[in-house]
Amino acid sequence: MPQRSVTYRSSFSIGLVIVVAILAAFLTVDAAVRGFWGIALLTVLWSIAIVAPLALCLALPRLTADHSGLTCVGPFTTWVIPWSKVEVIRTRRLLLVETTEGNVITLFSVPSRPMGMRAAQSTDLSDEIEAIRRDWEGHSAPDETISHRVHVRGLAIVAVAIIAAVAASLIL
Repeated sequence: MPQRSVTYRSSFSIGLVIVVAILAAFLTVDAAVRGFWGIALLTVLWSIAIVAPLALCLALPRLTADHSGLTCVGPFTTWVIPWSKVEVIRTRRLLLVETTEGNVITLFSVPSRPMGMRAAQSTDLSDEIEAIRRDWEGHSAPDETISHRVHVRGLAIVAVAIIAAVAASLIL
């Protein structure tokens, strides 16, 4: 069986963020065309304050299974787990990855299969990931460590957008 790499993400969530962004852009353009520049400015700021957290929470989360292991990207953190540290992968309404070190990593927006794989099988996502794990088994050293990174830049952008929208609303 060929060794593969697959990324799972929620296509519905990405579509929802795009629809909200288009609606926000329409409202901003409408206010600007009508000549309400103060309202247009507020609409831009509130649009960013709404779309940025939606993008962070709905469009960013994904799961990548490849030769190095699992990469679990959530709204706030990214976990890179080598295959040698993955104990159990469970899916229900969310994805749970238990590590050999006792950590439980959770992805709340359960990623869906890539477009080409949806019609192929209706198996459980954890079964598919286990198949990929078997493909790459032995490629990660047992002494590799789990890495964890917080999305400081994304969280800062969301915080600044919300603070700017609230401040502009109070001033204008």
